[in-house]
Amino acid sequence: MAELLSSSTSCTPPRLAVQAKLGAREMLPAFALPDPHGVLRGPHNYKQRNHLLLLIVRSVELPATRAFLRQFAEVEPTLREEQCSLLAISPNQMAQNAEAQASLGLPFPLLADPEGRVIARLTQWDAGPRVLHPSLLLADRYGELYQQWVGTYEQELPPFSELLACLRYLNRLCCP
Repeated sequence: MAELLSSSTSCTPPRLAVQAKLGAREMLPAFALPDPHGVLRGPHNYKQRNHLLLLIVRSVELPATRAFLRQFAEVEPTLREEQCSLLAISPNQMAQNAEAQASLGLPFPLLADPEGRVIARLTQWDAGPRVLHPSLLLADRYGELYQQWVGTYEQELPPFSELLACLRYLNRLCCP
């Protein structure tokens, strides 16, 4: 967690072996997925108001994924101060996401995509074994992708300091 909260002044591109699905400056695809209460949410809920950070996670049943989500729950107030909203997407069912949302105290929506239709548009997804590469996608308030990071495991994704540096740079480009 110490690394997650350290500060950084540079925004470096992804260095992971896994390939990003979307390119910088592409528009985030439109989608609507249910949160644990059945409310459909997507990028359109935040467009022209906030930047958006999408967290695509492997499974809320995995301890590493739960720890990853917990870390973002802790730093969510900092992201909110930078005019950035969070949405997390998992391949789990709504009931599993509801349990994770409640037990982890997540202050951001955890969306269910059990068929992987949206996940497949945003990161690598193998529907047979239901395997995906966790990913972070940072889009500006107009829905344009600024950066995507992809890893084999959530722990391979960049530290929070790198995300914060990118977000602050975006705020200099698009004054809040």
